[in-house]
Amino acid sequence: MDKILAGLQVFPPALYRFAFIGALAFALFMAVIPHGADPTAAVNDKVKHAITFMVLFAMLDLAWPTVGMPWWKPVGLLAFGMLIEVCQKLTGYRSFSVGVILWPMVWECWRILVFTS
Repeated sequence: MDKILAGLQVFPPALYRFAFIGALAFALFMAVIPHGADPTAAVNDKVKHAITFMVLFAMLDLAWPTVGMPWWKPVGLLAFGMLIEVCQKLTGYRSFSVGVILWPMVWECWRILVFTS
């Protein structure tokens, strides 16, 4: 995994920051569109959440490279997950789910255990 991340670090972090902000906007958009308009409706909702937050965590690490895991990275994505859930509740055609908010925390715990040991 370190070799993959090292290969991706040939681009400047500013480029990844731009891509990360775009990915956040896209994730929020996909989270609030009606189910009928969702092109990924056939994919299990939990699988979509896991993939989304894995990609967002990787992009965040590339956009703001640090040594170790600063507290603000998982907390920031957890806050983004809560924002998504609140926005979904406000739409009227989506629902709020505490379980979905836990996905970023589960992924981060797994990521820390696997990639930092």
